Amino acid sequence: MSNDFNPYQMHLVYQNHKDEHVVSNSSSSKPTTYYNSKSNSHSGSFFQTLGLGLIIFSLGSLFAAFWPFIKLDLRFLKDKIAWAKTSQEQPVQPESTFNPLIGPDGKDIEPVNKDFSIIIPTIGVNASIIAGVNPASAPGYNKALLEGVAHSVTSYYPNENGTVHLFSHSTNYEWFVKDLNAVFYLLKNLKPDDLVVIFYLGNRYTYTIRESKVVSAKDVSYLTPQRNSRNLILQTCWPPGSSYQRLLFFADLIEEKVYGKFSEITQ
Repeated sequence: MSNDFNPYQMHLVYQNHKDEHVVSNSSSSKPTTYYNSKSNSHSGSFFQTLGLGLIIFSLGSLFAAFWPFIKLDLRFLKDKIAWAKTSQEQPVQPESTFNPLIGPDGKDIEPVNKDFSIIIPTIGVNASIIAGVNPASAPGYNKALLEGVAHSVTSYYPNENGTVHLFSHSTNYEWFVKDLNAVFYLLKNLKPDDLVVIFYLGNRYTYTIRESKVVSAKDVSYLTPQRNSRNLILQTCWPPGSSYQRLLFFADLIEEKVYGKFSEITQ
C-alpha cells in the first residue's frame, strides 16, 4: 500500500493548546504538529507596536535632552538677525552718548541690579554676580551659581586695579550638571570687540572681548591674582555640559562711568 499522505486518513490524536493541534497519519507513527497562524500574527503585531513605541520614546527623550541647548541657540540666531537690522536703522552714536546697553531690538537694557551684575547684550546675558566665591570649593560655588554668575574670591573687583574673574556653568540640563544655571551657555558665540558690561556699587564698567582660549580643567594659572591690569576673564565649562575643559574669554576695560561721570580707559 502507498505511504503517501492521505488527508482522509488523518485523525486527531490530542490537543496541547487551543491554538495547537497534533495530528497523525494512520500509516505513520510520527505525529505532525500544526500551529494556528492567527496567534502568531497577534504576537508579531504586539512586538512590532512595542518596538515602534520604544523608538518614538527614545527619539523624544533625545530631543528633550537637547531642547534647552536648541532653544538658546535659536534665541541667539533670532537676536543676531535683530542686531543686524537695528544696526542698519540706527545712526552711529557720538562718543559723548556712548551707550553699551542696547539690546538686539534697539531698546535700552535694564540691569537686574546695579550692585553687582553682568550684561552681555549680544548673547542676552543679564544676571546677578555673587561676590567672593571660592572657585576651589564645589559646595560654595554650586550654591552661588543657583543665583547667578560667580565672582572669584582670588580676583579683584571692577573698581580695583586688577583683573576681574567671573565664572558660571554652560548648561542647566540635569543629565549633565544638576540644578545649575546656564547663564554662560552662549558664551561660545562671543567674538572679538563684543561688549561686556558690569555694574558694581552703582557704577558701570564696559569691556570689549579681546580673545578666547580653551584650557585644561587642571590649568588654574588664570586664578592667580593679576594686579595692575584692569581686565576681565569670563570662564565656563567646555564642551557645554561637561567639566572636561574650560573656555576662557579675555576682555579689556574701555569705559568707566562713575556716578554720572564718563571716562574712557586708554590701554
